[in-house]
Amino acid sequence: MDDALEALVVTEKKLNRELVAEILSPYVRLDKDACTIRPLEAWLGLGIELKILVCLLARKAMVTLGFGLEVEGATVSETARDINLEQDTVKPVLRRMYAEGILDRTQGRRYFVPNDAIERIKGMISKR
Repeated sequence: MDDALEALVVTEKKLNRELVAEILSPYVRLDKDACTIRPLEAWLGLGIELKILVCLLARKAMVTLGFGLEVEGATVSETARDINLEQDTVKPVLRRMYAEGILDRTQGRRYFVPNDAIERIKGMISKR
């Protein structure tokens, strides 16, 4: 396949690990022993939408790194717990980002960041 055409191919198996690390590194650290996300000071400056995206990207990274997290996607309640907000606050934001194509959702209603949305998320974080 031509190199220009290769750039168009999207697959969930093809993850730009460097880009994910670049996005996450100012905001969180990943605790392998506890299998949790540890927010850094810059996390406090993020709005709810960006906190959700960073959290879901962190889960993707944790699965990729073999932390023992079974799935990268998170339910509304798991996401709310991870970013320390109420479910009623998180749910409409997840639904909106899903409708906008920033997030995807499994049959089990677990929201996740598709690999092809990572560049878009980088742009969203850069604009803040």
